[in-house]
Amino acid sequence: MKKIFILTIGSFFALQINAQTTQSNAKLTPHKSIAAVMSADRSKMLCKPWKLDSTEEFGVIHAPNAKEKTDGVTFMADGTYFITSEGTAATGTWNGTGNPYINTSTGTPAVKMMYKIISLVDNKLVLEYQTVDLIRIQYVYSPK
Repeated sequence: MKKIFILTIGSFFALQINAQTTQSNAKLTPHKSIAAVMSADRSKMLCKPWKLDSTEEFGVIHAPNAKEKTDGVTFMADGTYFITSEGTAATGTWNGTGNPYINTSTGTPAVKMMYKIISLVDNKLVLEYQTVDLIRIQYVYSPK
C-alpha cells in the first residue's frame, strides 16, 4: 500500500512538472490590439508637438505646477521623441506597437515605459501611464 501511495504521489508531481514545462514553452499569442501596427492616420495625428494641459491621478485633475509649466512631448515620424517632464528635457525612441499603446525608451541604460492612448484627436492627446506601484496617471496634452 505504501508503494502505491508513493507511486501515485510521484506520478502527480511528474505530471505537474511536465504541464508547467509545456505551458512555459508554448508560444504565447499577443493580444490583437498590441500586435497591430499604429495606422498612418493615427501616427500622423500623434506626430506633432504637444504641451501638457493637466494630469489626473486618483480622479483628481491637477493643472501643471511651476516645474511642469514647460512640459510637453513631441513624437516624430522617424520613431524619435522629445519630452520635457517636470522641467527636465530628454529624448528617446518610441514605437506604436498597437492602436492603444506607445512604447518609449529614454536614456542610457534605456528606461522603458509603456503609455496607453486614452484619447487621440486633432486637438487633444490623453496618455495613461501605470507606475510600478500600480498608480495610473493620465497626462492631457493639447497641440503647441
